[in-house]
Amino acid sequence: MSHCSCSDPYSGHMFLFRGKQGGYLKVLYYDGSDLCPFAKRLERGKFVWPSIVDAALTLTPAQLALLIEGAGST
Repeated sequence: MSHCSCSDPYSGHMFLFRGKQGGYLKVLYYDGSDLCPFAKRLERGKFVWPSIVDAALTLTPAQLALLIEGAGST
């Protein structure tokens, strides 16, 4: 994923949000015609969230896949 200096959900970037407890993940993605919401909840554990600098985080496709799969969840 490239650096996104804007907060425009229609830019084609994915926007990820984690719940307070860490067990819920929401993703917003604009596919060119619709804004697609995705959600995933872990039955046990938490999504491991990387350190955030400057209120934004850039993930590689591999990091995103690991996060969504819940790899390394505690």
